[in-house]
Amino acid sequence: MEWRKLETQVEIDEFMQIVNDFHDSCINGLTYSSGTYVDEDYSMVMDTNPVVNLLIQRQSESMTNIELCLRGVTKFHINNDLDATLDILGARFIKHEDSFYWYSNENVEAETTTNFVCREIVWRSISK
Repeated sequence: MEWRKLETQVEIDEFMQIVNDFHDSCINGLTYSSGTYVDEDYSMVMDTNPVVNLLIQRQSESMTNIELCLRGVTKFHINNDLDATLDILGARFIKHEDSFYWYSNENVEAETTTNFVCREIVWRSISK
């Protein structure tokens, strides 16, 4: 499936309705690229556009595997408390000013919440 860009809260709300607020989902994997690297002169080249690709699986017959591509990531916290459940029972996703905020728990203050903040987000359904 083609990448679809989310730009407005209305588009986010429609997306969240399609994926049932990520109820009964889990983060299956992720990749991170800071964009920063060391060049041939051993100088550090800084990039200000970190990218995270997040793979989410859902207990659903449709759109079982979803990939989110987050660009301009300013915050990314993944809950990896092995004494807590890592499944997502319902996520919260909002746009505020120029950033997108996603929380794996309706209670955004919960210690077991995985969350991110980014400047741009696209998504697609993938088959595995």
